Amino acid sequence: MSQNISDFYTSVQANDFARQFQFRVIQLANIAFSETSLVYVETANIPGRTINNIQVPFMGLNFNVPGTASYPGSDAWNVTFRCDQSYNIRAALEDATIVTFDDSSSTGNYNIARSPSNIVLDLLDKTGAPIRQYTLFGAYVVSVGDMAYNLGDNGTIVTVPTTLAYQYWRITGGLNGNSAFTNIG
Repeated sequence: MSQNISDFYTSVQANDFARQFQFRVIQLANIAFSETSLVYVETANIPGRTINNIQVPFMGLNFNVPGTASYPGSDAWNVTFRCDQSYNIRAALEDATIVTFDDSSSTGNYNIARSPSNIVLDLLDKTGAPIRQYTLFGAYVVSVGDMAYNLGDNGTIVTVPTTLAYQYWRITGGLNGNSAFTNIG
């Protein structure tokens, strides 16, 4: 099917484009962030999902058969926070790692994360209304990254790079039922 410029323009008018800032983090693992704290999330991503391919050889030809699902990157999901002036976000993230494993006492909550330890992400339309919601189940903070300081800087906002892990994700709400794209089968 060949499209010309007019077809492209008509299609874009009907469907527009998503923008990278149209997301919101609603819940972050088992950390008691308020809605106003989560405004400090600067970057994150909607994680991917893969169907594992199984090759079945027969007479020199490999047939490709769909297998189970996997969640690439579930061991290292990166989020960058803008740090608040009182460093409350940094403290909450550090505390979350100590709750998981406290090396001063060799104790912690290092079992498989339970239901309150989820990450909830909303994709937003242009009005700010959620159109699709993702829940990442069994999440926990893996690492709190280094924070850079420079006395010669002119006031750049400090960020806190953070890595979390989760088990799997599901679409849990806000399904956009009026999609122009449908599955064929």
